[in-house]
Amino acid sequence: MERAARHETKRRMDTMQRTAITKGFSLGGRLAPGLTAAVAERLFFTTRRTPPRPGERDILQSATAMRIAGMQAWSWGEGPAVLLAHGWNGRGTQLGGFVTPLVSRGYRVVAFDAFGHGRSPGKRLSLPELADCIRQIADELGEVYGIVAHSLGGAATTFALSKGLQVQRAVFISPPADPRLFLQTFGAVLGIPDDVQALVKQRVERRLAIPMESMLATEIARSMRTPVLIIHDRNDKEVPVEVGQSIADAWPGAELRLTEGLGHQRILRAEAVIDAAVRFLNEANRWKNAA
Repeated sequence: MERAARHETKRRMDTMQRTAITKGFSLGGRLAPGLTAAVAERLFFTTRRTPPRPGERDILQSATAMRIAGMQAWSWGEGPAVLLAHGWNGRGTQLGGFVTPLVSRGYRVVAFDAFGHGRSPGKRLSLPELADCIRQIADELGEVYGIVAHSLGGAATTFALSKGLQVQRAVFISPPADPRLFLQTFGAVLGIPDDVQALVKQRVERRLAIPMESMLATEIARSMRTPVLIIHDRNDKEVPVEVGQSIADAWPGAELRLTEGLGHQRILRAEAVIDAAVRFLNEANRWKNAA
């Protein structure tokens, strides 16, 4: 009963807080649109560190902890490197279920917390900056055989591939495609007026020094040649399954695997998903085939 009361109190406080924030942005948009856009832009890039699930840290007991390019990272095993890339407000240990199956097949597995996430420093991050994190980790590792990326990590990997990242194979789980939709949803949730939302977009693009249209995964995908497996759940409420399908349709030779009832997060812990990803990565392992 006490726990239920605490939960209900927190729910009501969260609702009141969201209502106050929404009213604040709505009023600010009318009285001081420029200042409101500046606050919104800063908030748009601000990350939120989420606590690990029970048992998620267990995989770290067998890891070698390290710092790579200023980020917290962990390594398991020896062999061709497979990089695990988390998404927005995620952390490296979220993909811990992939570690043992990959290590048992002779891979070195490396997970990391991007800046502003997990145990790495920072408070803000963008899609291109996450792509830079991935490229920096890959540069430090040398040759990277493959990558498994979740959510925004998939979009960032796509962007990184277009900027020179080299991997033999990639697996994207629940990848988004259009950062403009993130911004639209962000503005709608906060109640930002349309004219102020346009100012926010201008500020975002000025900060990134590139138009948001240049980050569309569905457009970048058309020029990609890296073999990719896209896994998406039909019941994903954060990134609709149609988004994953559209990326697969645009990416030459992409494989698409759909799941049922796993949503956006549980899909990372599903044995069938992990098995499919490992099999796909293992198909073209030239180190294995040369043995």
